[in-house]
Amino acid sequence: GWAVGVKRSKAIAKSETTRSFRVSENLHSYRRRYLVMKKVLISVLVAIFSFAILSFGFGQEVELNTISGPDVDFLLKRAQQFQDKTGVRVNITVVPYGRDQNIKLMSSFLAGGSQYDVYVIDCVEVPQYAEAGWALPIDEYVTPEMKKDLLPFAADGMMYKGHWYGLPWASEWKSFLYNATMLEKAGYKDPPKTWTQFVNISKKLQNAGIVKYATAWSWAGKECLICDFVAVAASFGGQFFDEAQNPLFNKGVSVKALQWMVDSIYKEKITNPASIMWTETDVNKAMEAGDIAFGLRWGLPLVPLNDPSRSKTVGQWRIGLMPSVDGKHPYTVSGPMGWAISFGTKHKKEAMDFIFFMADEKGAKLAAIEQGVVPGWASLYKDPDLIKAVPQLDIMLEQGKFVVNRPRVPWYHDFSTMFAVEVNSALVQQKTPQQALNDAYKKTLQIKKDYESRSKK
Repeated sequence: GWAVGVKRSKAIAKSETTRSFRVSENLHSYRRRYLVMKKVLISVLVAIFSFAILSFGFGQEVELNTISGPDVDFLLKRAQQFQDKTGVRVNITVVPYGRDQNIKLMSSFLAGGSQYDVYVIDCVEVPQYAEAGWALPIDEYVTPEMKKDLLPFAADGMMYKGHWYGLPWASEWKSFLYNATMLEKAGYKDPPKTWTQFVNISKKLQNAGIVKYATAWSWAGKECLICDFVAVAASFGGQFFDEAQNPLFNKGVSVKALQWMVDSIYKEKITNPASIMWTETDVNKAMEAGDIAFGLRWGLPLVPLNDPSRSKTVGQWRIGLMPSVDGKHPYTVSGPMGWAISFGTKHKKEAMDFIFFMADEKGAKLAAIEQGVVPGWASLYKDPDLIKAVPQLDIMLEQGKFVVNRPRVPWYHDFSTMFAVEVNSALVQQKTPQQALNDAYKKTLQIKKDYESRSKK
């Protein structure tokens, strides 16, 4: 009996020990689960709280994105100044040629328009971008005082159907420049007024060994070529389109203008043959290096040309009126541009702050003095600082009376891409000027027809 009792006592003790161990194990397990759940709950609460903070904009760092051509030093400087002032960083995508930005911009627009917040818009792009809804209207930010002070052609360039799609930035045209030092060596005091005089003086400069080629142009198959052709054709009395947007460039004096361009390379041999591959950047460098005596240049050209950090020809250049076929119609091409905002930006306020920082009266004055960007504000042309910094401002304003625009049509992108290739085909002698312009005429009609068909759908 005693043995049985001992066994039973041991069994009971063992059972109690096991039960105690299980209870202890369960309590430990519950505690672990509690701690895990507590951590999860805290993490969820932190995430929710963080999301709430970001949603209300507290602690969020705003970054803007833009795109630019290779001449980006001034933009980089201003972007840093904007960040110092506002805390908003501006990232810049750089492309080899300014107009190359259009391809990237359009890809961004088609993907929602959020890749680039702000960008420089050309006057010829305003109709297309406005029709497509790619540029935000900024009517509410353009005050009556601003409208009164803006130059008419600068304001018109940023408007379409009564709405503003950009703040005028580079309200410019291409000025005709001549190296007065070189001309004096050849016995000339005044610049040529006609294209015949231009050719004669160029030959004398070359024969005297002053320059190898008297002039160079931006005649690569890009937008720069269209600008130069519009300028030369206008100086011959040519017209691009009629009021109904029908092309006229394959007739009469416009054909003669293109023939003159071709002859300047191959017959007269006064134009550097590399011009058929050059953009404005190449021509600018040739002027700064003293390699040519004549050239066209955007903006306030004497600002960079008189900058010893970039030019070897400081003090040598002068601005003249554009030569023309008769010496009485010195027309050149204008190209007002502005800062615009993408429809897909997620930071409209900061984007608006940036374009005003760049292009309002204060920003435009700084750009004019430091970078040679032509301001669109009439009041700045009376500013003593600007007058002091920009020589021959009066001659520039006289040239401003004789400017023509490239065609402002909503199908301009397709047209310009085609037209530059066709005109370049004449300059490289693949086609005659008449053939090239005839082919461009036919293709233009088709581009216009295709656009009108798409618009009706």
